[in-house]
Amino acid sequence: MNRETELKFVGPADALVRLRNSPELKRLAGNRRAQTTIQTGVYFDTKAHALRQAGLVLRVRNEGQIFVQTLKSVQRDDLATRMEFKSDVPTPAADVNAIPESRLRWRVERILDGRPLVPLFEVEVQRTRMLLSPKRGTEIEAAIDTGLIKFVSGDQQITTPICEFELELRKGNAGDLIECARELTLGLPLTLSLQSKSDRGYALAQGNLDAPVHASPVELPDDAVADDVLCAAIRNCLHHLLGNWAVVLTAQDSEGIHQMRVALRRLRVALSMFREPFRSVLSGVEDQTRTIAAALGCVRDLDVFDTAIIRPMIEACGDDDRLQAFSAAVNSRRRAARQRGTDALEGASFRKLVLDLVEITYNRPWLRLPVENNPAVQDAVEFACEHLQHRFAQALKLGQKFEDLDSQQRHELRIKLKQLRYAIDFTRSLFPKRRVRRFSKRLGALQEGLGQVNDAAVAGGLVQEILAERREGEDPAALVYAGGLIVGWHSAHSRQRMKKLRKSWRKFAKLKPFWRRRLKRSKGDADAPTG
Repeated sequence: MNRETELKFVGPADALVRLRNSPELKRLAGNRRAQTTIQTGVYFDTKAHALRQAGLVLRVRNEGQIFVQTLKSVQRDDLATRMEFKSDVPTPAADVNAIPESRLRWRVERILDGRPLVPLFEVEVQRTRMLLSPKRGTEIEAAIDTGLIKFVSGDQQITTPICEFELELRKGNAGDLIECARELTLGLPLTLSLQSKSDRGYALAQGNLDAPVHASPVELPDDAVADDVLCAAIRNCLHHLLGNWAVVLTAQDSEGIHQMRVALRRLRVALSMFREPFRSVLSGVEDQTRTIAAALGCVRDLDVFDTAIIRPMIEACGDDDRLQAFSAAVNSRRRAARQRGTDALEGASFRKLVLDLVEITYNRPWLRLPVENNPAVQDAVEFACEHLQHRFAQALKLGQKFEDLDSQQRHELRIKLKQLRYAIDFTRSLFPKRRVRRFSKRLGALQEGLGQVNDAAVAGGLVQEILAERREGEDPAALVYAGGLIVGWHSAHSRQRMKKLRKSWRKFAKLKPFWRRRLKRSKGDADAPTG
């Protein structure tokens, strides 16, 4: 099976021009000249996108005098590598019979089940490529692509631009590829992207190019060890994070910001699944993650404050100028916070973070630590059971006197429950679905209730900040009146929500964890006598 290992970066056109003329690129290319070609590729699938749903992409591209058909796997688990099969075809139409691998050809025929392949969208690029040699024994093909993705809907043609830099490994290892990427993109506004041209083409065809992306399920192999859990979790979080990056920057989507913040929280939980001495290996990445998350957290708090706190009051109270004035003050700060968040996502720290995460999943530094009985090679089920039990016990201890908790303690409990939920998401494929679903449903209901109460508590803090930082042109009396009304209104609603919340907590605290049976079994197996 052929495998394609590459890293792709996106950015503005002028950044690609600077890269093309950079001394670093010229040095790595040596005496080799760049070649520029125009390539047109058409992507085929059924009308219902059966191939895509099965994790496959089929393309026929005009490469000068020949047509080349390529069948690829959708990039999911691995961050830089995916399956790829190429074959020459006589015409620009897709031909299943030309797939060179018989088992894969049979699989495609089963997926299609007699349904015809149709052209879905077209990709036209000007590609400038050159061969790089960062060191002896390493060869990397660099390509700069500019062009368009085109989708025809009725009489209308919809397009989206392409502005990408790709590095594909020809000889060497993934570490060489990442090191080369760091050198070439240093100081340039080029950010790693995990979204392929086919991903964007399908999104364009479905009308959701700028739609926010939610976390996808994590699937672990039956023979997984703890190392597999951690790498799969990091990769999953990175897909979630970068899947919303363009959405936030181009569409300024509030849900996209929320999803990026969730991705960073999930990532921090993933990085914390190993304790010392492994935490020291990951501390730099954890610090970067925390900084980016803080910038997005300010935006999210103000988004929720406006939509979930102020808007319901304005609808209920009618056209009150003082509430409108307070809403205007919130939105002024919201715009400023959004700009700071955008600056963070376009900054060098964010670009470094995503490359560091890719490097971690390939180098796996925890495997090289000189420790006895390295927990990184512990059975994944045993590792998951112990980790989930630890987080569950922490939450139960914190909520032991639930009715006496103050707002800060409830917030801490909410964080512990979120961490438990994310850890479950990373390992749920190791356990029976029905038991996981029942536990997760109770956990979700409790989280939702705590979230509503916490939103009101955060609102109180934001009201105080706005009143303390009155800006020029803002009416102090109107802000004080509206701030008091907002706090009083939602404090009353919080008291009603607390009744439901206590009930949700009691139900959750009585749950039998779905991992207990597996934990007992794994311990029993370990203690069982051997023949």
